[in-house]
Amino acid sequence: IAAGFNDGAIDHFKGQRLSSLIREVIQNSLDAKERADSPVRIYIDLVELDASACPEIGELYEALKQSRDAAAEQNVTHAVSFYDLALGEVKSNSVNFLCLHDENTTGLTGDLDGPGGSWFALTKGAGLSQKSDPGSLGSFGHGSKAPFTMSNLRSVFYYTEIGSDAHSTVRFQGKSILQSHKDSSTGQVTQGTGFYGYASGCRALENENIPRWPGKLREKHTLKRGTSIYVPATDYSVD
Repeated sequence: IAAGFNDGAIDHFKGQRLSSLIREVIQNSLDAKERADSPVRIYIDLVELDASACPEIGELYEALKQSRDAAAEQNVTHAVSFYDLALGEVKSNSVNFLCLHDENTTGLTGDLDGPGGSWFALTKGAGLSQKSDPGSLGSFGHGSKAPFTMSNLRSVFYYTEIGSDAHSTVRFQGKSILQSHKDSSTGQVTQGTGFYGYASGCRALENENIPRWPGKLREKHTLKRGTSIYVPATDYSVD
């Protein structure tokens, strides 16, 4: 099934992008609280990196260009405008990230390939929810789309450390929600959603295979287990 540019769940949050993002992130962190005797802490930061430090952003160029061509052929003018802006962003010498880090949470747990667990629900699910309490706010699973409204690339990166002090695992995955287009290298029509990670099975990177920048940005605030969400190319300032 070919996916167009418009996405109902993303559009749902467009009117209140910032408040929706903060609400959903805080609720998810509270739902994943690890120790009852300590508060969940969330650190929010806006940083700028040289493009050379995060080449993953530049690798979006072809997907964005081909999505733009598809939108132009479909005469979806607002999508063409979005992709024109996005192409300028990925050709820039720097990229800004809105960073949201939590601590005293379990992180994004569960098997990488699902079908259960918070990792799979957030990165690969559509309308899936893995809340500890079925009555938790946001339990219908649409809140995972809120960060995408903040990115001029409609892309988000997830970084999480799970496990125990004796044995922990770090996971990293990027996700882009664009639209179906004809891949120039294969000639096949793609899905609307793509992932940064291992090409085989769209699997996440783990431990030493993860780029250095996500861990460095998290270490500025905490060395404890939990989750970081990185939203690239936002149009918000520090104010």
